[in-house]
This record gives sequence, C-alpha cells and structure tokens, in this order.
Amino acid sequence: MKKKIDFDKITKFVKKRNFLIACCVLVLTISTIGYSYGAFFSVKTNSDNQTVTTGTLAVSYTNASTSMDKGQMQSMSDEMGLKDTDNSLIYIQNTGSLDSTFTLTVGYDMDNFTARTTYQDTDELTPLDYVMVAVYEHSGGVDTLVVEPTAVAELPIYEVNSSDSRYNRYAILFDTVGSTSSGNATKTYKVKMWLSDKAIPAASYTFFYLNAEIIAEVENAKMAYNLSGTVSSGGSALNGAVVSVQNGSVTSTTDASGNYTISGLYPGTYNLDITYNGITYKGNLTVVEGTSNSLISNGTTFNSTSNIFAVANTYKTTIAKIIDVNDIDTYSTEVTFNSGTSYSLAPTYTFTGGGVEDVSGLNISLDTTNQTYSLTLN
Repeated sequence: MKKKIDFDKITKFVKKRNFLIACCVLVLTISTIGYSYGAFFSVKTNSDNQTVTTGTLAVSYTNASTSMDKGQMQSMSDEMGLKDTDNSLIYIQNTGSLDSTFTLTVGYDMDNFTARTTYQDTDELTPLDYVMVAVYEHSGGVDTLVVEPTAVAELPIYEVNSSDSRYNRYAILFDTVGSTSSGNATKTYKVKMWLSDKAIPAASYTFFYLNAEIIAEVENAKMAYNLSGTVSSGGSALNGAVVSVQNGSVTSTTDASGNYTISGLYPGTYNLDITYNGITYKGNLTVVEGTSNSLISNGTTFNSTSNIFAVANTYKTTIAKIIDVNDIDTYSTEVTFNSGTSYSLAPTYTFTGGGVEDVSGLNISLDTTNQTYSLTLN
C-alpha cells in the first residue's frame, strides 16, 4: 500500500523556511580559508590589538583573501563538518606580565554585509539557527575539540544591540592565556563553520556573512570558580551522568555517588547541559562575582513583546532554547511573542560567588518525566 503524501504540510513547511540557502555570498575579511562548502565564513580581528594593564594581547589570523561569491551552497552533517579540513587559525599571544582571560565571539559581519555596492535593506542574512560552529585548540601538533558542534543560535549572547539585533555577538569560548613568564603565553585555535543539514536547500537567496572576534581582559581581578556537587533523580544519585559546560569545552562524569566537579569557570553565561541515558537536559548557568555564595533561578516563564534576543539576554538563556522549549515552529529571526501569553524558559540560573574559588553543594536534580533539571546550592 502506497503511503499518502501530505502536500499541504510540505508546502506549509517550505514557506516557513522560504529564504534558506540556494546561493550564499561569502566574504573573507582579514582571514579565512576554505573553498569547499564546509567552511564559508569571514574572520577578523578587532581594529587594534587589545591593550591590557600589563601589556598587549596580540591576535592574528592565517591568510588574507579578497571576497568571493559562492553559489549553490550545500548543507552538511556535524560529522562532515568536523571531518572537513577547512578552518581558520587564530593565534593569541599575551605580551604582558599577568595572565589574561579572553572570549571568542561570533556574529554577523555587518560591516561587509552593508558595504556591498548592491546592498538593499530587504537583503536577508542566513538565520543563525542553521550556522554550525566548532572550535579546536591546536597545541604541539595536536587538535583538541574544545567546543563541540553547536548552532550559533544555541550560544549565550555576549552583547545585544538594542537597535539592530544583527549586530549581536555570541560567546563560544571562555579561556585564559598566560603571562610571558608562564610558558603558556600563546594559544592557537581552529574554528570551523558549516551550514547545518537541518537547513532546507530551498528557494530564495540569503547572504552568509559571519566573523569572529577576540575580546580580552586582565585575569588578576577575576575569580575562576570550581563548582562541585551531585547529580540525582528522584533523590537517587546518578552514576555516569555527564555534566557539560559551554558545549563540551568542560565536562565531568559523575561517579557512583553522583559527584561531579567543573573547574575554572570565569564570570560569564554558559550552556549547562546534563546527559544521562542518552537524554540531554539543557539549561544555562550565569557566573558572577560577589561577596558571598548564592544561587537564584532566573525564572521558569516570561511574558514579553520584546524580540527574542532581548528576552534571551534578560533571562540569560539562548534563543534556540526559547524556540525549543516553546515548540515554536520558525527560525529565530522570525519569532514574535503574543502580548499576555506566558512562555516557558529552560532551566536558567545565576550563581554569585564570593572570595573562595572552590564551591561545593551545587546539586543538580533531573526531572526525567519532563526532561528538565533544577539546581540547588547547599
């Protein structure tokens, strides 16, 4: 018996994605590589190398290139994206006498997007829901995956532009680079981006302009918190649960007593995901400095007429989580909220730390029925 095809459903689905990639424009600014469809993005440094109190954090990128047009862009799986050899190398060097922290951010390359001679206000950018990114640390000839494949829309917002969300920046890595006397004053990263295989190779045209930037600060005044606790469900400790921070950059697997430890979390907003029995429970944890340890929930629901980026920034979550938890059937740039309607939030917490780096008793309880979790600080 032949299966009946629901053409109305297919038509509706295609219309909701009516501008995904048939042809993308790739602009390579200061640095990028890649002629295969696996890597098609621009990477650039800040206007000047960043001066910190004790010296300069120098950032450089491989290769220089003019702009190129790329037609008939194809989507690819995460496995293909990771195997692809195309990447952009980023070199970071601390010339000062104190360790420094830095954040690698990504976002639309609006400078080059709007500078095109053919630019029109109606031009569309590829939705961040379908742009995948992965980061490797390159040391001693060995590549170590430090940020597993994730959509840019699933990254915490680093900076919101209230007048034009296309200028927002999204944080993908918090890390440190040592001083000149530490023997760890340089770091090299490989960044890969690709179009998700969830994107439909459909109809119209969008423009694919992305870049990465390094933002640095002096570390000496910052705390790096080491958080530990237990993972449980229904009061029973869970053995083998994987606690993941920042899309796999830091992980801890629980022991027979459900214990985990996550080390070296500087202030910032992180994805905090727990995987157990093949199910991933997704949420966010914001770390801030204070005078004593405390933990608060940023809420479980919200009512808003603001854009989704403002909501994500206010509640310290990600735009992809807002879409997923509310079963919103659209891409992030098209989300609108109904006035007076209550919407759900994924677990999102703020931890305020005191003057001691080691903090125990941050316990995670999984709700296996609703596939969510809660945090408590004992």
